Amino acid sequence: MVRVVSMGLKGTVNSLPDAKGNLFIQAGIIRSQVNIKDLELVHEETVTAPGLRHNPTGGGLKMAKSLSVSYECNLIGKTVDEALAILDKYLDDAYLSHFTSVRIVHGKGTGTLRNAVSSFLKKCKYVKSYRAGEHGEGDAGVTIVEFK
Repeated sequence: MVRVVSMGLKGTVNSLPDAKGNLFIQAGIIRSQVNIKDLELVHEETVTAPGLRHNPTGGGLKMAKSLSVSYECNLIGKTVDEALAILDKYLDDAYLSHFTSVRIVHGKGTGTLRNAVSSFLKKCKYVKSYRAGEHGEGDAGVTIVEFK
């Protein structure tokens, strides 16, 4: 979790910084590009509720991660290399958050990114199946992934 000082928003980092130090953060439904100099690390308090207990081996991290992972990963505008790095991390996070399925948005374009995503998913050990989106889901601009 980070705080964007200039906007007063808390969010999660979605990408690595580019050469100029700009990166993307997700704050609720807002996705914004900010400079790394405008961020400060936020130390979250432990989430407590009946039936939950502190696990020093990282159980709190899993809980926090599952609260911040979205059911959708947007790769539009990324190069194949950038997109595959983001996709790899996203699928790990979604799988560890016990999602049954997720939606990968790659856009229609030339099909290069869609083909790269398909090739990546073929090799992913915890992917049960994947398919192109149907009408109303994003058609050929999205891929729906189901986990094992």
